[in-house]
Amino acid sequence: MYSNYLTQVKGRVDSNKDCGVDEMRSLVDKAEARLFGEAGRFETFHWSANIHGVVIRLVTNSRHLYEFWVENWYPAPRSHTVLPHGVIYAVTGISGEAPRAHYNHETKTAVFVNTEYYGQCKSWALGMAADILETQHGIHSIHGSCAVVKGKGVVIIAPTGTGKSTHTWGLMQLPDGKIHSDDWIFLQYKKGLAMADISERKFYLRTDMVRSFPEIAPLLKKSMCENVVDSDFTAFGNSRALLDPEWIAGPDKFVERTAVASVVLLRRDKESPPELRLNADDALRILEQGRVLSLAGSGAKDGEFTYEPYYNPYLLVRRNKMQNDFFRQLFSAATCHILNTGVEDVSQTQSRIRRIVDEA
Repeated sequence: MYSNYLTQVKGRVDSNKDCGVDEMRSLVDKAEARLFGEAGRFETFHWSANIHGVVIRLVTNSRHLYEFWVENWYPAPRSHTVLPHGVIYAVTGISGEAPRAHYNHETKTAVFVNTEYYGQCKSWALGMAADILETQHGIHSIHGSCAVVKGKGVVIIAPTGTGKSTHTWGLMQLPDGKIHSDDWIFLQYKKGLAMADISERKFYLRTDMVRSFPEIAPLLKKSMCENVVDSDFTAFGNSRALLDPEWIAGPDKFVERTAVASVVLLRRDKESPPELRLNADDALRILEQGRVLSLAGSGAKDGEFTYEPYYNPYLLVRRNKMQNDFFRQLFSAATCHILNTGVEDVSQTQSRIRRIVDEA
């Protein structure tokens, strides 16, 4: 295995996404005292990422977070004149403080206290970029995956753990299938089209995908990993790896931009039918409710239902009207279906998705 780091905190921590300016200044002062004081000044790392044109800088004393951050993102231009649009402080070793995350929208600043779990740090970086891109550039951020079949993009929007990565990879296995993104998509709507762009340089994947795709085990062994227990990629439900998408099936099977022709929503329960075709109003009702069955790493108890609007826990600022307007544009450009992965096996759901894509 290339590398593996076991974090003490192994999922999302409690957060305050409405931190006031004064409270944030106090948190930043405390973080900088730990980072740049006598005890920390020789163990501080910083690096600026380019997230769809938005520069987000990480400042941390966690080598693990720093290394994953650098591996994950495209770099921002290296110049003293390129200033960050947002900053994340991720600081460990602050005594007497419970693990917690804080965000202030006005200053575009986040502070993570006593947690090295990369998943939440990564997701908040995307949320900070979305905060800027939504209002300033009309770019829609979606928590979902995307594949391309016969030149047509299909976006799969789903709660974590319902199978969006598995089914995106299944579509890539087709002779004319390609992979676009695994977790987050930037969408622009122009002239009746929905154009999807990638967000990250590497995929941050659950390693238990080897159950469905055992052929990726050698690739995971070469990747940077997090919380893999006893070298078993399936031992812990939220163990992760940063995987280069071009390793999966070669650069010809990876595409960075596509026009979206179909949208598939996934849910997992024992009551809903296996498939429904949705109009825009029905799709929006489901997305606004965002009923989610909690899994490892989500921050809630496994097996209980919670509610995450738009299946997107990454959005740091909720602008529901704007989200609805964005999604209406998406559903005017693409068909929409919802599938229930709780009543059919992977192969049955995959067959349905392939038919939906073919008919779009």
